[in-house]
Amino acid sequence: MLVSEFEKTLKDFLRLLKKERMYLIKGQSELLPSLVEQKEAYIPLFEEYNQERTEKIKKLIAQIQMQQQENLLLTKQAIAYQETLLKAVSETIKTANFKTYGNPQEKNSVSNSMGIFDTQV
Repeated sequence: MLVSEFEKTLKDFLRLLKKERMYLIKGQSELLPSLVEQKEAYIPLFEEYNQERTEKIKKLIAQIQMQQQENLLLTKQAIAYQETLLKAVSETIKTANFKTYGNPQEKNSVSNSMGIFDTQV
């Protein structure tokens, strides 16, 4: 692969990472699997490149690394948000069930409690 072709490949990969960033920011996680497949296609191209690294290539690699770190942070943030949301919903459901049905551990029933009708006169 020529240096100019590799530079173009790096630019294309950087564009793909920026697209991933937008999906993460907009919460469009359902679109991420297709991007992962596209990113995987670049791996062999990166592995087989053994020409010189020009200043432009070094700069593109640095930009790619920074974008990957940002995307990783956005991914971790999204996961943390989802976990927090799931925990809050779970606690709300537990509280709602307890208020609706009472504590299942308590054995208060109509037959055990004193009712308004007394059998003694």
